[in-house]
Amino acid sequence: MSAILEAALRASLVLAIGLAIRGGLRRRSAALRHAALAVAVVAAPLVGVLGPWLPGVPVPATWPAADAISGAATVDAKPVDGGVAADATAGGGAARPDATPGLSWPTLAMALWGGGVIVGLAWLLLAAARVRRIAVAGSEVVDGRWCRALERARREAGLIRPVRIIAAPRGLLLATWGWRRPRILIPACGLGWGDERVATVLAHEIAHVVRRDWLIQSCAETLRALLWWNPLAWLACRALRHDSELACDDAVLRSGVGPAAYAGELLQIARIVAPAGGAAAVVMRMARTSTLERRIVAMLNPRLDRRAPTRRALLGAAAAVIVLLLPVALLRAAQVGRQPLEGVIYDTTGAVLPGVAVTLDEGPAKAEVSTDPAGRFRFDGVEPGAHVIQVGLPGFRALRQPIVLRNDRDWNRAVTLQLGDLRETISVKERRPAAITPLGDAAAGPTPVRVGGNIRAPRKIFDMRPAYPKRMVEAGLEGQVSVEAVVGIDGRVARARAVTVQAHPDLAQAAVDAVRQWRFEPTLLNGSPVEVVMTVTVDFSLE
Repeated sequence: MSAILEAALRASLVLAIGLAIRGGLRRRSAALRHAALAVAVVAAPLVGVLGPWLPGVPVPATWPAADAISGAATVDAKPVDGGVAADATAGGGAARPDATPGLSWPTLAMALWGGGVIVGLAWLLLAAARVRRIAVAGSEVVDGRWCRALERARREAGLIRPVRIIAAPRGLLLATWGWRRPRILIPACGLGWGDERVATVLAHEIAHVVRRDWLIQSCAETLRALLWWNPLAWLACRALRHDSELACDDAVLRSGVGPAAYAGELLQIARIVAPAGGAAAVVMRMARTSTLERRIVAMLNPRLDRRAPTRRALLGAAAAVIVLLLPVALLRAAQVGRQPLEGVIYDTTGAVLPGVAVTLDEGPAKAEVSTDPAGRFRFDGVEPGAHVIQVGLPGFRALRQPIVLRNDRDWNRAVTLQLGDLRETISVKERRPAAITPLGDAAAGPTPVRVGGNIRAPRKIFDMRPAYPKRMVEAGLEGQVSVEAVVGIDGRVARARAVTVQAHPDLAQAAVDAVRQWRFEPTLLNGSPVEVVMTVTVDFSLE
């Protein structure tokens, strides 16, 4: 969780820097302000996500991780040899295996954040689907007057990509949509507009296409959905859309349209077209009533800079933004220094285990200690970073768990070992007959054997040796059978099954029948009987 918070903080700092640079360029053209803020908006998620991969500059503050806030963080360890997962808990208390962790405030906050992200992204997808339905339901404009005006606007703007004009039969939407195949959506009633209004509308919308405003705004809307709780994301998204409209207005005015005439046409269009509703987030609308007054005031102000920024100016603004953002990408929450790594080893009943060998793998170096009578272990002066803890004790499954030491609580561990498996091997021999009686095709047995852990077998109080089937002796067949048995808490074999594919079924059945009759003293763990899994290997051979 701390990594996510650090990424969100870096992205927020990038947005703050972009908004500050935009404010510093308030006397320059809207196109230059838009370009500077667009660089920050596109760089914000990249800096947030890719920042940890760059060489870091640690800062004193450490962002609280979930375990630091909630008091304990539980990590599922991965034991070796396919064993059952053991619990490794960061924190000082005993980690009981049956304890149910409660929801912490950080967990609830992350759930709320994730829910907001899902809602925001779903809203954008639904809006895009709505606009697509409108475009599919519409018809491409083939009117000669509109087509000639479109070619003239493309030629004056230096646009090579083809642009389609779609007359929407439903609604009164006037907007630009798409990047690789841009489309200008106009209301069906707009086919009767005069030449001046058609030229004004196309000059404005073609400016959006040339500047790639739809793609940039889509990035901003996605970032706002990811950081929906951050007001900076909302401010940047709104400022980016406003500057793009002002920049396109300046492009229309540079084409020779008078400010008063353009303002009048914009007011008339705003009275005709309807709000985009749910599609507003995924289209570039020409006549937004919420910003119309400020746009008209700006286009009637003769002192504003309306020049199109040169490529040199755009590259300079982008370079300045990147230079200011680079330190943000290098910021890293400072890690703590070397500390003793301590912990306690428990069994599944919650009792401590003394005399357990604990190995810490620190890359090229390894250190090994044993737990004291209280079940505690300690490694002095362990560096932050990734390490591996290995724990082994006869009777329990071996544990090998990667750990990452970052926050203070990571240096305090609690490990619960799981009970291992029993293993026994029996050899059954018989004299080979002089004459061999052939058998039919032997059927294959079930699946291969599973390798278990290592545990000291309890004392067997009743033994039944497997009998070599007479038919197998007469046929001269040998084989090895692996049997998996579960010894219950009463010492009886509760379940037994053959797990082999290389022995005749008669041999497997003889081994299983014998194992099912075995009796043991109950296996005790801290005075309480427990079930154990036992692997028995029976060798049938002829002398």
